[in-house]
Amino acid sequence: MDNDIENFIRWVKSSGLTSTISTHIDDINMMTHLDLSKKKIRELPESFGVLKNLTVLKLSNNRLKKLPHSIGQLKNLKNLQCENNLLEEIPSSIGDLSKLMILNLNGNRLKTLPEEIYKLTNLTRLTIAANKLESLSIGLEKLTKLLYLSLDTNELDELPDAFSKMNSLYYLDISYNNLSFLPKSISEIDELETLLLEGNHLQNLPSLESHDMLIKLDLSDNSLSSLDFNVSKLEDLKILILDNNELTGLPDEVCSLKNLTNLSVSANCLEKLPENIGDLQKLEELDVEDNNLDSLPSSIENLKNLKNLYIQNNNNLERPKTLDLEFCDM
Repeated sequence: MDNDIENFIRWVKSSGLTSTISTHIDDINMMTHLDLSKKKIRELPESFGVLKNLTVLKLSNNRLKKLPHSIGQLKNLKNLQCENNLLEEIPSSIGDLSKLMILNLNGNRLKTLPEEIYKLTNLTRLTIAANKLESLSIGLEKLTKLLYLSLDTNELDELPDAFSKMNSLYYLDISYNNLSFLPKSISEIDELETLLLEGNHLQNLPSLESHDMLIKLDLSDNSLSSLDFNVSKLEDLKILILDNNELTGLPDEVCSLKNLTNLSVSANCLEKLPENIGDLQKLEELDVEDNNLDSLPSSIENLKNLKNLYIQNNNNLERPKTLDLEFCDM
């Protein structure tokens, strides 16, 4: 242990970090928070494991290609931030961080995750966006305490059917991958409030009707020709984004979403809007640009809370005259 501390102190001095990390042994032993973000660090020593009392470790925006195996010795760690590095792999010892609650691996070069990462059953927030992940293990189902999961901007072409036990998950972002279908267990996430699916290759959806707490649903940039579930069941929905799909119409059930404030269906193949669109009394923004609309339903005049209306690139649509709009493109 003494040698490890000496080696760690030597690394601190050689890396020019003495203004950030004390070289007093007592201070090292008692350190609970360490922020090494933006220090141009290329490598961490194996002696890093001497920081036994760390609960928060921030390593973001460096040049790390790997983490030391000794990272697993930081048994008290609850928050590990490794965003925007050059990480190509995660050591299997990460599975020893049994108290870890927050893990941020965004913006690295990870293609796979070690199976040991699924031992982190106290994780509440896991973000692995902007990597090169090609697959995930069914072991994901063990992370039952997750509240927030971000997997966007990777190379996933399928997801494991691993969501049925994630009853606390309220935020799920799997946008900008290569997904052509979703596992059925996504329908079983009871507490979901935000579901982001844009930028995939989805043609069909599993039933989303059970997500009655959903507030935001983004399905833009897919290949959907219809909404093949009863959207009216999403009673709390405020934001619905369907841009750049292949929709030729919207189901009338959309107009029963009494809490909807934003509806965006630009760049589709819409030839008309539901006649009862005026029922969306809380609607503040409506985007129907780049469609094939010849006219707007007369009931649109009932949208007294509508502030922004986007109608460019249709068939000579006229601005509704009785609405007090803050913005209307023509």
